[in-house]
Amino acid sequence: MGERVESILGSSPQALLLLLLLGASSSDALAQYNIGTGGAMTLYQESCAGCHGPSLSGGSASSLIDDKWINGGSDEAITRSIRDGVSGTAMPAWQALSAEQIRSLVILIREQRESDRLKALEQANSVQAGAVFKSELHAFTLEPVAEMTGILWGMDFLPDGSLLSTQLDGTLWRVVNGKRTAISGTPDVLFKSQGGLLDVKVHSRPGDGDWVYLTYSEKSGQGAMTAVVRGKIKDDRWIEQQNIFRVPVEQHINTAYHYGSRLAIAGDYLFFSVGDRGRQEMAQDLSRPNGKIHRLRLDGSVPEDNPFRGEGEYASVWSYGHRNPQGMDAHPVTGTIWSSEHGPRGGDEVNHIQRGRNYGWPIATYGMNYDGTAMTATPSMPGVEEPARYWTPSISPGGIAFYMGDKFPNWKGNLFVGGQGARELHRLTLDGTTVTSDETVMSGQGRVRDVASGPDGYLYVLLNNPEPAASGIYRLVPAPERASLKKEDKRAK
Repeated sequence: MGERVESILGSSPQALLLLLLLGASSSDALAQYNIGTGGAMTLYQESCAGCHGPSLSGGSASSLIDDKWINGGSDEAITRSIRDGVSGTAMPAWQALSAEQIRSLVILIREQRESDRLKALEQANSVQAGAVFKSELHAFTLEPVAEMTGILWGMDFLPDGSLLSTQLDGTLWRVVNGKRTAISGTPDVLFKSQGGLLDVKVHSRPGDGDWVYLTYSEKSGQGAMTAVVRGKIKDDRWIEQQNIFRVPVEQHINTAYHYGSRLAIAGDYLFFSVGDRGRQEMAQDLSRPNGKIHRLRLDGSVPEDNPFRGEGEYASVWSYGHRNPQGMDAHPVTGTIWSSEHGPRGGDEVNHIQRGRNYGWPIATYGMNYDGTAMTATPSMPGVEEPARYWTPSISPGGIAFYMGDKFPNWKGNLFVGGQGARELHRLTLDGTTVTSDETVMSGQGRVRDVASGPDGYLYVLLNNPEPAASGIYRLVPAPERASLKKEDKRAK
């Protein structure tokens, strides 16, 4: 809910008042996505409800949410049906509607198809540790690693097997055998809304020790901005801190959301994301650091082959046109970077990040404004990279991880994506850089803030459940197939 409310603060006061009034009568899940409200629903009620019914479920004309279509159910096909009409039926051509209005109706149809699932999210507030989950390829249970309070954000592993986890209030935890210890001396953070201590990434090299990289919201008199430091941990103290990335104070922004921020390491390079900070137009401005994915050497120096090194440009920028990337990982075989990104109302993305490319925000998106109006007439345009996968309505993607362990052999090489608002864990299969399938392997266990492939071969998830009262770190453990089948048989009865 915080993501949505903070984001619409940049809208007009009238739009904000409308959203608050509408959201007050909605369920928590629907309010988070603002489903069924705003300009798109108003347009539908005025133009379409007389035939297709007030809830899109049908009237004198057919339902729009049963996934049965005369001329195809793709976004493009539905757009053509609205714009040009459907021959042989009473569906007229709505050529008086703008391309943006038609696009908003397409998104609305997608949202309404998912409304029942979103309503069910209200009940998704308890972890079922020990329960058996059966996915297409593996059955598993959730095993507690550490139970905590507060809003957990990121996690990674030290070479000794202990686990590091960040908490938004500024605490860095070290977890050993379920016992947690706070690391003293970590950077001061601006703990407000989406700001605080964000991601953590460990890099170990013989002779150089274990460097721990942190991202956080750095406060100044002008506001705040995402910063990156690295340091070491000795006797549970943070020492030898080095600044890796800091933004001049004059470019800090006085908002409390869209910091990003995730870290990934590929070879000798550090990648990190900085969200648009609520200034969406700056995502296309190469003289600003926000709305970008950056690439530096591990010591913070700028590589010579970075794409933008001209005057007035941030030499660290690797790609641009990003809204709020809160997941990132390097493919363990190819070293290529992948990222997940929050859209607005719909249009959440997973992207294959390439050198110097534009990922579209805010000039091309599969989502729409929170007030129910389309941002763009079409979701794509020349010169903008298409997402490898997108979700409408939103799942609010969090951390991502390629699984490379041996406990779940049929998952090896798959990309796991945490869904925060959707309370889901998605498994994406890839053919090169093409996403070929998307399976929800787990749902209803809480907000999946981060995912990690552990050195012990297990898959780890960081759950805020419900946020911020209780959180925890869990690992997925293979379940006996017979136990899984027995549970399925019991449900079938």
